[in-house]
Amino acid sequence: MKLLTDINVACFSVAQAVETMRTVLRLHAQDQLTAPPRLSAAGLTFTVGATPDAFGFRVYPNVKTPRSDQLVAVWNTQGQVGGVIVGSALGTLRTSALGAVATDVLARPDAARLGLIGSGTQAKAHALAVATVRPLSQILIYSRDAAHRQKLASELRDLGLPAEAAASAEQICAGSDLLTLATSSAQPVIEADWVRPGTHVCTLGPKEKERHELPLELAGRCALIVTDSPAQLEASPDGPILSGAAVRALSEYIQNPPPRRPEDITLFLSVGLAGTEVVLARELFNQA
Repeated sequence: MKLLTDINVACFSVAQAVETMRTVLRLHAQDQLTAPPRLSAAGLTFTVGATPDAFGFRVYPNVKTPRSDQLVAVWNTQGQVGGVIVGSALGTLRTSALGAVATDVLARPDAARLGLIGSGTQAKAHALAVATVRPLSQILIYSRDAAHRQKLASELRDLGLPAEAAASAEQICAGSDLLTLATSSAQPVIEADWVRPGTHVCTLGPKEKERHELPLELAGRCALIVTDSPAQLEASPDGPILSGAAVRALSEYIQNPPPRRPEDITLFLSVGLAGTEVVLARELFNQA
């Protein structure tokens, strides 16, 4: 059995993580991925998943602090534990890689200007992942804390990406054809009419009926709304965030991207496809 930590996850190729998520989505499309909604008990949240080759789970505490750890455990088909990963980096890598696949599938082929609203760990990971599927010509960053957005812009420039801080969320929307919301805000951080025609929007933060970073009015402007896990989206205690809207599974389009007009707005709701952590962890164990 192998025991890995965030240090090991940080050494894993972002581009390989993106391709691993593409593989998982193909399994999902072929009904070879078991991916039920997450469940909570005794102060913990569990996501479980299985493929024909492995099964396992991820667990994390419901009360999150800067020092909170997650745990991912993977078994092989003989019932042997292949390994365990402790830390928080795997979940961030998985989420950013899924977002990059969604960008590759749903965004215009020429979309190259990424706007980030949020300047935390997930925003940075998302930028690095999207850069593996699109040659980014610009990254604009806005968050409420000016020092934080300047810091992220500097870190991305140090990694060779054309990043700079912006003065407002509206400026981000005006200057981007790839727009990512990566905040913990319980209220919308943009207005629906700020989003330009032709934009691909990805929301990584809260997606509950009474707590969401996305303006729900934007759904009416979208030609296509997609999620990684329809089962998880439907499992919300208050019902799905976009009741009545047609939301498709990302895996439906993994082989054949949907047709889109240049002016179409597309929306990706990242909610966490169960089993993705298991497959990604297994890839790490194979390389460790």
